[in-house]
Amino acid sequence: MKRLFALGRLMRPHQWIKNGFVFTGLLFAHRWNEPDMLWRVVLAAAAFCLVSSVVYVLNDIADRERDRSHPTKCRRPVASGEIPVAMALGFWIILLAGGMGLGVLAGFDVVPILLVYFFLNLAYSLRLKQVVILDVFIIAAGFMLRILAGTLGVGIPPSQWLLLTGLMLTLF
Repeated sequence: MKRLFALGRLMRPHQWIKNGFVFTGLLFAHRWNEPDMLWRVVLAAAAFCLVSSVVYVLNDIADRERDRSHPTKCRRPVASGEIPVAMALGFWIILLAGGMGLGVLAGFDVVPILLVYFFLNLAYSLRLKQVVILDVFIIAAGFMLRILAGTLGVGIPPSQWLLLTGLMLTLF
């Protein structure tokens, strides 16, 4: 049971609030009263939760040695040894498959957006977070991909104003 809670912490569910950006298209298109559309956007948001957790798991595996000497990061499940690296590796595969499966259920167009998000954040975690200015644009791109998943991905055409406002907000 302790490991199950550690796996839950490894997913960093407190970070999932960012995935609320998936709902902006539904909100601004006034499509929240359509049960099918609402369900597809909920699935897209859940897919983003799982795929973002994949990135956190891989980041924790890659940074485990450095995290062990950090005053708070040393309590993370992989750094502390609560979750063995092999288990974390297996878990990220399950999370990725689950996220992609939910993406397919939300709409086939959600899957490529999730893949771009995954590879962009993988590159960010491995190297690009150390490149000044580029790191900010990659974080902003992650939010824009969330907006696109909740619009284009589920069949809601995004307005230019939504995309422009979203970009400016995320860069802020």
